[in-house]
Amino acid sequence: MIDAKRKAIIFLTISFLLAVVTAGLILVQINEAQTKLGKTVQVAAVSKSIQSYHEIGDADVTWVEMPATSAYESFITNEQELEEAISVVNLEEGELLTNSLVRKKLDIPANERVVWLNATEIVLIDQQVAEGDRVDIVIVTKNAEEQLETKRMLENIPVVQIEEQAEGAPRVKVALPIEDAESVIHYQNAAVQIRVLRVNQASAGTEGV
Repeated sequence: MIDAKRKAIIFLTISFLLAVVTAGLILVQINEAQTKLGKTVQVAAVSKSIQSYHEIGDADVTWVEMPATSAYESFITNEQELEEAISVVNLEEGELLTNSLVRKKLDIPANERVVWLNATEIVLIDQQVAEGDRVDIVIVTKNAEEQLETKRMLENIPVVQIEEQAEGAPRVKVALPIEDAESVIHYQNAAVQIRVLRVNQASAGTEGV
């Protein structure tokens, strides 16, 4: 009888200790999860509207706290990333800065420009694109005999900004040398059709449309 009671007491004691240890481990895991969720990071944002090719100074930037889990790698989180940097597109107050929206002054060739590629009756964007993507530009024109001709005008063009619209397709901005920018603007008014094709960057640099 005594042995049975002793065994029962030992069993209950061990069960209690295991329950305490399990509860402790669960609390530790909960605290770790709360700590991770509570971590924030400072992200650079525009403190006022600025134009493209504007040299960014301290007065142009404000730092916004946001959860670390929501901060994308492309966001600028270090002041050094903005040293001697300029905007490559127009930026609105409060817009978060990413690596594709600003560049070091030395990174931008003197003859480079940013051009709109808005979806219109002439300009067709075949697939949704995002900042950092690359696109090919294919044009359809009429020759002297009024016959249609199709050719790939430009390839591997970087998309520097996407601007969502309340209605319709988003606005797309690409960076081009000035001569190519002039050609794109010309064909936006003169071509029968312009197709914007997103490049599969895994195979970028290889032939194929």
